[in-house]
Amino acid sequence: MERKLSGSEMERLFIAVNLPSLLCKSLAKECSALSATLNFAKWTHSEDYHITLQFLGDTPKPSIPDLLEALKEVSSTCKPFQLHLTEWGAFGRPEAPKVLWAGVSGELEKLADLQKHVISATRPLGFIPEARGFKPHLTLARKYRDTLPFSLERLSDLRAQLPNNEENKGIADWTVDGFLVYATRMHAIPMYEMIEKLPFF
Repeated sequence: MERKLSGSEMERLFIAVNLPSLLCKSLAKECSALSATLNFAKWTHSEDYHITLQFLGDTPKPSIPDLLEALKEVSSTCKPFQLHLTEWGAFGRPEAPKVLWAGVSGELEKLADLQKHVISATRPLGFIPEARGFKPHLTLARKYRDTLPFSLERLSDLRAQLPNNEENKGIADWTVDGFLVYATRMHAIPMYEMIEKLPFF
């Protein structure tokens, strides 16, 4: 009978693309301004913004080196590509969504190819990809709990009312030059800790 691993022998991992710090700060500033009007249970910390490529879940620590080796093979074959922060949306009931997110545009085919390569590399190690399709996005907030129903039209109006920050214009584009493996630290702020960065060549 196999011994069940304890929590201290596991890491709750996921693979993701991150954003440059300047873009994270700009996005966090907008979210902070909106949080005074839009009541979500939790707004994402600026250091936790990311685009998930694959959620791995609880992973035995002894298996992490093999995982990283497989992912290094993926990163060694990739080239940098461009993404652009774009429209915001929501998952869940329209009037009370579970997730507020920011979408991305740009070289999405290259992003999708990267996600497919990551899944192909982790599958032989026993990691099963989610059944739902890949929809790249950044989670901004969770669990809308306001008495006033949520709507994308209201969100758009509120964002339009925010003062323009000249210094932040033109930073919505960024170059993806690698991806990362993160571990989740429940109840910590920020909640995600980088385990490994895998740069492209």
